[in-house]
Amino acid sequence: MKAPARLPDISKDWIQYMLTEYESKENSGATITVESFETGEGSEVGDGFVGSIIKLHVNAKISTHSNSSNPENKEYDLVVKLKGEDPHMGFLFEKAQVYLKEVIMYSKILVEFDNFQKNRANNQYPIYSPKFIYGKCNNEEFVLVMENIKYKGFRVHKKEETFNFEHLKMVVTQMVRLHAVSYSYNQSCSFLERNSEFEKTEYGTYFFRFANPALFDIQYEILKKEKDNDLAHKIKSNKKNLVKQCQEMHNENKYKLLCLVHGDVHAMNMMFRYTDGDENCKNPNDISLLDWQLCHWNTPVLDLQYLIYSTTSREFRKEHLEEILTFYHSSFVKATIDMGVEGLKWTYEDFKIDFNRMALYGLIRGIHLTFGHHCPEMLKNYEVEKQKAINQSNFRKTLQAPLVKLSRKYFLSSTMDSIMNFAIKASFLPYVKEITNRNNGNLASRVLGLIYEAEENGLFG
Repeated sequence: MKAPARLPDISKDWIQYMLTEYESKENSGATITVESFETGEGSEVGDGFVGSIIKLHVNAKISTHSNSSNPENKEYDLVVKLKGEDPHMGFLFEKAQVYLKEVIMYSKILVEFDNFQKNRANNQYPIYSPKFIYGKCNNEEFVLVMENIKYKGFRVHKKEETFNFEHLKMVVTQMVRLHAVSYSYNQSCSFLERNSEFEKTEYGTYFFRFANPALFDIQYEILKKEKDNDLAHKIKSNKKNLVKQCQEMHNENKYKLLCLVHGDVHAMNMMFRYTDGDENCKNPNDISLLDWQLCHWNTPVLDLQYLIYSTTSREFRKEHLEEILTFYHSSFVKATIDMGVEGLKWTYEDFKIDFNRMALYGLIRGIHLTFGHHCPEMLKNYEVEKQKAINQSNFRKTLQAPLVKLSRKYFLSSTMDSIMNFAIKASFLPYVKEITNRNNGNLASRVLGLIYEAEENGLFG
């Protein structure tokens, strides 16, 4: 049955078909009859999700061979994920196979990894993610259905607040498991030979081709307005070399160890559960990872740089960075040993060299994510305007079709890089005003903290 493309396409017939497919895996011959269902938006404007997230509650009856005369009542709380409607982003996502990779991750890879770690390490390293219900991805269709874990008490961390030690350590533990299980799995059977979709491609790093230069320009603009002319001039004069370093750090051949990385480990792509009475949500006791669309084979320090510099404060890193890195490395080594890997040649010194080599990535992702997570009103305004453009009249879409087609033809050209660099710099300029006017103290503290920490660490030359 054809997958829904938008919320209004979700029908009783499709739900019955999808849930029958799911229940039949556990109980051959099971059939679902939908009594009623409700849908609703699963995300808010400003959350930053590219695709459409839909809540789905279903009241149904399930019939099996054993209860055919007396079907069982069953309720389902689900999340349905569909493609976004932005044609440019959709084209990039299709080229980078992000929709396909997410379906494969939920339906196959996470299952294989779970079985592998159970067999090798007695279930010490499970990777937690919402239960997969149904998925479909081809040239024309994409739908992914998962359990809605909000009804199990999970919640998203407030994105405008940084992580404390307990939250970060819990996420790092999951990163260790993903990295160590995939690395160990690869030692016994080549992961990429079985799953070529997860090879790193130029489409996967496309954003950074124009975002990196733009973000160095933005740092220059911020520092000029902060009257720190020396550092502003230093970044501007070294920009060409800094952009080159950013390109070189994505060369996976420079790193001693490769594995499967999540690729998008920011605060909105994970949910935590807390003990009763923890009203301030300070001590999580469970976690679930979301959004596996950007998974690919790369150095594990990519995830660590992204996670640490997008979710923690400068003060936190001064106090805890070395402790977190030591914890990650020792946990990774132990996990690979437990899963039967022999002769691992990745000392803590090797690991730190790899981590520091990826340092500019942490700076870039930290600033970019801070813009979105610490200035929600601005992101909301941007997404509202984007949605207006998406919902424009069919006549206007027809007029723009040749331009969209032309832009796709030159998607990876230097000309398109220049256009996109200009566009993204223009979209970032309002944050400069927000920071330097101190209209948003949290935003200013986070961004300036990232820049001055990078200077302390010698990243600007």
